[in-house]
Amino acid sequence: MIWQLTKFFLVLAVVALAILGGGYFWDGQLPSFFYPSLVLAFVSTAGLFSYLIRIHATKPDYFVQLYLLTIAVKVFAYGSYLGYVAYSDREGAGINIVFFMVVYVIFTALEVGFLWRRFNP
Repeated sequence: MIWQLTKFFLVLAVVALAILGGGYFWDGQLPSFFYPSLVLAFVSTAGLFSYLIRIHATKPDYFVQLYLLTIAVKVFAYGSYLGYVAYSDREGAGINIVFFMVVYVIFTALEVGFLWRRFNP
């Protein structure tokens, strides 16, 4: 279990650093919520992944229900965050939302990939 968490956190950190590095080399203007969006997606993905791994170790019968619950919570929380972003920066709302959704899809794909490999060897 510890090795699985360590590998996931390392890969997640490398991908987050690659996105961050891409931001430094971007010629255009970065989204105004570039850093908060990246941090929110990173922290929430890392936290929920570690929670799901621990839940599966202690209560494997409830894993699917809790995974679906985490998806619902993320959709609500991220929707609220994107509403705040759109309200705070009306002109840059489009690029901020697109950036967040791209990061969300990348991090979620990593999460699902690692969960899939863990439970379907």
